[in-house]
Amino acid sequence: MKTLFLSLLISTLLSLSLSQELCNSEDKQVLLQIKKHFGDPYLLASWKSDTDCCKDWYQVECDSTTNRIISLTVFAGNLSGQIPAAVGDLPYLQNLVFRKLTDITGPIQPAIAKLVHLTFLRLDWLNLTGTVPDFLSELKNLTFLDLSFNGFSGSIPSSLALLPNLGALHLDRNKLTGSIPESFGTFKGSVPDLYLSHNQLTGEIPASLGNMDFSVIDLSRNQLVGDASMLFGPNKTTNNVYLSRNLFEFNLSNVVFPSTIENLDINHNKIFGSIPPQMTQLPLQTLNVSYNRLCGQIPVGGKSDTGTPKLSKKTVMVIQLKECMDLILIFSVFNPQSIHEQIGTDCCKAWNQVKCDPTTNRIVSLRMFSGNLSGEIPAEVGELPYLKTLELHKLTNITGPIPTSISNLINLISLTLSRLNLSGPVPDSLSNLKNLRVLDLSFNSLSGSIPSSLALLPEIDILGLDRNKLTGTIPESFGNFVGRVPAISLSHNQLSGKIPASLDNRDFRWIDFSRNKLEGDASMFFGPNKTIGVVDLSRNLLEFDFSKVVFPTTLTNLDINHNKIFGSIPNQMTQLSFLSLNVSYNRLCGLIPQGGKLPSLDYTAYFHNKCLCGTPLESCK
Repeated sequence: MKTLFLSLLISTLLSLSLSQELCNSEDKQVLLQIKKHFGDPYLLASWKSDTDCCKDWYQVECDSTTNRIISLTVFAGNLSGQIPAAVGDLPYLQNLVFRKLTDITGPIQPAIAKLVHLTFLRLDWLNLTGTVPDFLSELKNLTFLDLSFNGFSGSIPSSLALLPNLGALHLDRNKLTGSIPESFGTFKGSVPDLYLSHNQLTGEIPASLGNMDFSVIDLSRNQLVGDASMLFGPNKTTNNVYLSRNLFEFNLSNVVFPSTIENLDINHNKIFGSIPPQMTQLPLQTLNVSYNRLCGQIPVGGKSDTGTPKLSKKTVMVIQLKECMDLILIFSVFNPQSIHEQIGTDCCKAWNQVKCDPTTNRIVSLRMFSGNLSGEIPAEVGELPYLKTLELHKLTNITGPIPTSISNLINLISLTLSRLNLSGPVPDSLSNLKNLRVLDLSFNSLSGSIPSSLALLPEIDILGLDRNKLTGTIPESFGNFVGRVPAISLSHNQLSGKIPASLDNRDFRWIDFSRNKLEGDASMFFGPNKTIGVVDLSRNLLEFDFSKVVFPTTLTNLDINHNKIFGSIPNQMTQLSFLSLNVSYNRLCGLIPQGGKLPSLDYTAYFHNKCLCGTPLESCK
């Protein structure tokens, strides 16, 4: 009886243990097949058979109620080969993204047509070839389809117009040929934003497109001919029209533009006539009518937000009204005295701190440092959509939080907000900046925990959060950066707890975790197969056996002073080409190895240990 009771108890406990896993077993097997198909890549290292795919795996998301896989997002990694047909065996998938994986080749798998719940399909910046499949029209719930930046050829399937919920269609940057389908003038549901630029499309725009009220349409850089005026009209609500570098030929004088149009680019065509006076009343942010056959006087009338004429000989080629105005608002919040000199001038030519793209004249860089600016960073900074560099540095009167609007700057590559007086948390929304390579928020008063989502930045190369008031632990996710392994500085904060073991998964080249309250083991940063060069772990509560550490041959700078590290100095360290070494104020013992550069270092690199001896310290007794 006792044996039976124990058997039932063990069975019950095992059942409870197994039931704690949320991941659906069928979905899990499919994902493991996908991982195997790609050759067990490092990007999918978190996909382990003994862990829960709903809790522990990156790149996937489960439904909170059913625990079925609803999202698979893979980008910016080392995957190669074709997208496996097994993707079609995730029946509840709503989001499917393969992005910025230029070694992904081949056609789109027909199995994707089985994903009837799919709402978001993004296969861009890959190296896919073949035709755009007709079977995509079977995905009736699709709201977003992006196949841009690939090598697709052939014609555009007319059946795509049968997608009743489509809100955006990106087929740009491919090798598509033929004409724009007539059916694109009869979309069955909502009218999608339409991006067909940078292809080899020919022929006239179907007259049926005049039936559609596109918010955004980009047909630029093709070989389209004839009339395009049907895209305009007084009753439409179009915002953005890009028709540049085609062979369009129509009379601009006769066009009535919608009052909503903000961006119009028709450069490098054969468009004739004159510029309608009505254009002075439009809320234009950019206008380019260059390289056409226009004649007549440029209309004068209307005022921009800066008080200058909206159209002039100087600005008719490319007008940048809104971005210059946004900069005036930004500067006026900071209130430097030079603002009055900038109003009414060209921000691309006459303004310091600002850099524009020489081709598009869009603002790509804003850099301000070492001046008398004060106040909070204004939300308007997020209204510069083409900004690649934002740098505010050594401006100690800049206060307040980091504005969430910065997360709108999806083209941002470098964000430096250092040596200011910012407070509040590090925003989780910074993880939206997928092109970010440099993030420097050092020398502020930012508080709270470090967002784990920063590990989702696929291009991040430098992460500086040092000299703040950050608390909590180092995120577990920092062992699973989805792309590059960045140089990380977290020094001079109030971080506590153990360094996550997951950081052993990454080969950091430069880390500084000094002057925190970290404890336990830190040996995971080292190893014979790693390439780390600089490590500063000083002034923490770290405690591990130094004798057992095997150091990479690339290590040049090591500072572990003021910890509780014990053991002896490994003989292997005589083989390293140290530029800097400090092991002082620990619990090390034994002879300092007498080889390499170790004996020639200053005694302060070794003093205040438990019982270290030998040159440059006193000889061993």
